[in-house]
Amino acid sequence: MQVAHRIRFVPNSPTLAITARAKQMVAEGKDVISLSIGEPDFGTPPHIIEAAKKALDAGATRYTAAAGIIELRKAVANQIRADYGIDNITAEHVIISSGAKHSLYNAMMALLNPGDEVIIPAPYWVSYPVIVTLASGIPVFVPTTLEERFILTPEKLRAAITRRTRLLILNNPSNPTGSVYNKKELKALLEVVLDYPNIMVIADDIYRKLIYGNGKFASIASFGEEARKRCIIIDGVSKAYAMTGWRIGFSIARRQITKAMAHIQSHTTSNPAAVSQMAALEALTGDQNPVEEMRQEFSNRRNNVIRLLDKLDSMEMHQPRGAFYVLPRISKLLGKITPSGELLRTDMDFATYLLERSHVAVVPGTPFGAPSHIRLSYALSMEKLEQAINRITEAVLDLRDPGV
Repeated sequence: MQVAHRIRFVPNSPTLAITARAKQMVAEGKDVISLSIGEPDFGTPPHIIEAAKKALDAGATRYTAAAGIIELRKAVANQIRADYGIDNITAEHVIISSGAKHSLYNAMMALLNPGDEVIIPAPYWVSYPVIVTLASGIPVFVPTTLEERFILTPEKLRAAITRRTRLLILNNPSNPTGSVYNKKELKALLEVVLDYPNIMVIADDIYRKLIYGNGKFASIASFGEEARKRCIIIDGVSKAYAMTGWRIGFSIARRQITKAMAHIQSHTTSNPAAVSQMAALEALTGDQNPVEEMRQEFSNRRNNVIRLLDKLDSMEMHQPRGAFYVLPRISKLLGKITPSGELLRTDMDFATYLLERSHVAVVPGTPFGAPSHIRLSYALSMEKLEQAINRITEAVLDLRDPGV
């Protein structure tokens, strides 16, 4: 039996081999430290778990409205109004989905026709181009550099636009770079978008509560009524509230788009889990102190990671201002020889070397559109982070130039 042709456009992850090998090494009793984690290492706050228990006792085990319970949709609208400075957001603009990835899929399916182009600044989250392709769109990658802080410029955006451009995806703060757009940078991009009536912006703001230093979150959707109409905001509770396994994301868009997305969801997953929605309601309306405590801890970890990595001249990086990732450039290490005599040609080779030599798992940059980089997550304890970076440092110092 032949599978559908669309599966041909879903690439195998180049990191699967490293992930599988890391799991095998752990099973063998080896002390592997993973810096590939894409979720907070904190537990879900107790008051949220307690709310879920009470909801189960109260019967939160049945279907809800396909777009989510009205109480949670209202809570999302209230938070977006307060945090974004947008007055006319109501529950009618909100859909609750089974994770932010599901919200993204709904948006792509609702907006894209075959051959429509979607501009994706690189580096990018690995699922963006796959979701675009499954929705019959065409990903258009626009490279950004470390020297640009991995920030898309209005000049590069305008140069990438064609008559087939339908969407721009803007992840702020960014996975995998940790970059954060400021108001000036966002306004400059919006001015380009507004020159093209058929282009919408997907504002993936899932990491927006995790910003450090003097940085403040800004959204491209916050610059007036026309900006709001041209944006689909994607968010959720996974990152800010340590609720990755609860699978609750949400989208905010104008009514016409929300209606189309809700129609798609009603015929695919229907509603997200009822108990998860009740937990998310408590997350958004209850005690917010755990969010700030987690943010502060991530900030401390970030500072320590940067301090340790700065000692390695062979790794170049900009200081991430959000999320919990850093994306060092390792170009100076490629072409080196390992102690066992192997040539490091790619970031995948370097990631494999770190795993085998130092028992540290990192993610190669190539799947993120960032060849010659690696992604490190600091979503684990300070002690483990220091151990991991010390191991990386030793592994780097063990490399030699060819012919030496």
